[in-house]
Amino acid sequence: MKRSTLTLAAISILNAAWLFAQTPSIPTAPSSIAIPDSPSSNIPVFQFQIRTAFTLTPGMVSAIQSASLGSQGSKAAPGESIEKANSPKWEDAIVREVSLASPLGIKIQNDRFIAIIVLMPIELIKKDITMLVQNHIYMRSQDNSIQLNTSVHTVRIPVDSVFYYYPLGGDSKQGAPMVIEILVNSK
Repeated sequence: MKRSTLTLAAISILNAAWLFAQTPSIPTAPSSIAIPDSPSSNIPVFQFQIRTAFTLTPGMVSAIQSASLGSQGSKAAPGESIEKANSPKWEDAIVREVSLASPLGIKIQNDRFIAIIVLMPIELIKKDITMLVQNHIYMRSQDNSIQLNTSVHTVRIPVDSVFYYYPLGGDSKQGAPMVIEILVNSK
């Protein structure tokens, strides 16, 4: 009973945060007026670089996984070491700055599904960020019915390293319908 109540509370909080986070995607410059005694000046800010790819073959997933293992702890350009033949077609990168405990909502869609993903960095320990991730995935099946899958979980991402997230699952034997590449840099 308590677990379901906590899950519903977490989903409600993330939904509310996601609604408030939906602002126009026009980049804003930080204010030129600095307040030295402001408590928010001690809150860490992270730069998220996110890009997506769809319909990955098993070879693409294997190439991404091997490149991911080879690039841990490096600041190499995203996707740099993946073979060109096995490289997925990446969408344009989205770059956003987010402070600790602030939500970042992204919407990804193609002709078969819509994924609404809210990422919220909730904890920074040494060089790892713990993020609360909420997925809402609407998927059209072969008979044109719509399925909804919602999940909330935490993910630990190393700062200044590339992280690959498969919201619909994926492996080197089956492939994956979608992958999200996340690079988080500290500001």
